[in-house]
Amino acid sequence: MKRIETLLTVAGLGLFAFVVSKVGWSTVVYELRTVWIALPVLVALSIVRLLLQTQSWRLALREEGVPTRFGELIGIRLASQSMGYLSVLGPAISEPMKIKLLGNNWQKSTAATVVDSGVYWLSSILIGIVGCVGAAVVLARSQYGSTLLAIAALFVVCAALLVRRTALLSHVVGLFGRRSPSWLKKGAELEMKIRTFRERHPKTLRSMLRLDLLCQILLVAEAAIVIFFAKLPVHLLTVLGIEAAVRVTKIATGWIPARVGADEGAAVAAFVAFGFAPAAGLMLALARRSRDLLWCALGLAWLAWNSHQKRKVHAAMEVA
Repeated sequence: MKRIETLLTVAGLGLFAFVVSKVGWSTVVYELRTVWIALPVLVALSIVRLLLQTQSWRLALREEGVPTRFGELIGIRLASQSMGYLSVLGPAISEPMKIKLLGNNWQKSTAATVVDSGVYWLSSILIGIVGCVGAAVVLARSQYGSTLLAIAALFVVCAALLVRRTALLSHVVGLFGRRSPSWLKKGAELEMKIRTFRERHPKTLRSMLRLDLLCQILLVAEAAIVIFFAKLPVHLLTVLGIEAAVRVTKIATGWIPARVGADEGAAVAAFVAFGFAPAAGLMLALARRSRDLLWCALGLAWLAWNSHQKRKVHAAMEVA
C-alpha cells in the first residue's frame, strides 16, 4: 500500500509540474502572492462550514442516542478528514475513523455518521446538478454539451441511490435466504436503520439538509472570492459551472493522496473552458490546497494530543 501511495504521489507531483509549466512559473509565483491575500477569507469561510457540518453530525448522533461534545466532534472531523485527504483510501478510511474515534455504540454511531455523510453528499450533488445547468447555459453551442449531459446524469444517478427508500442489502439477503452470512444480515439491518432515518426523524433530517446546503453555498462563495481576487468578472452561473467541474474531479481522483496535481489540472481546465485565464484556476486550487493543508496540520495535531491523553488515562487506571 505504501508503495502504491508513493507512486500515486509521484504521479500527482508530475501532473502538478506539468500544469505549472503550461501556466508559467513566473505566473505561478505571482498567483501564490495573491493566494496569501485570499487565504484568510477562505479560512474564515471554512471555519463557518466546519461548524455547520459538525452541528449537522451532532444532530444525527443525538437522534441515535450517542452522547457527544461539540469540541470533540470538531477534532474527530478534522483528524479523520486529514487522514482521508492524505491517504490513497480517501473516504474508505475517514468514515470508519470517525466511528472509531467516537468510541460509543458502533451501530448507533455508524448509522448517524453515514446519514450525516449521505445528507452532505446529497447537498453536494444538488449543487452539482445546478452547476451543470449553469454551465450548459453559459457554454451553449460549445463542444462541452455531451460532457455536461454525462456529468448531470451521473449526479442524478448518485442522488437517486442516496434517496431511495429500499435497502439494497435486504435484496441480497433475500437471494441467499438461510445461507446468508451473519455479517451480511447485520449489514442489511444497519442499512435499513440508515434509510429509515428520514421517517423516524424527518424534522432533524430537514435541519441537516439546510445546514449542508449552507455549506455548499460557502464552497461556491470560495470560488467567487478567488475569481474576484483574480480581477475577473464574477457571474453566478459561471461560478456554479466551475464548482461542478471541480467536484467531479474530486470524486474521480479521491484515490490520489491529497489529490496532488488533479485539483490544479481540473481547476485550470475549468477556468479555460469558461474563457478565464488558466492562472486564475491554478490560484483557486492553490488557495484551497493551502487551506486544506492547514486543516490537516490541525487535525493530525488533535489526533496526537487525543492519543496522548488516552494513554495518560490508561496509565493512571493501571496504577490505581
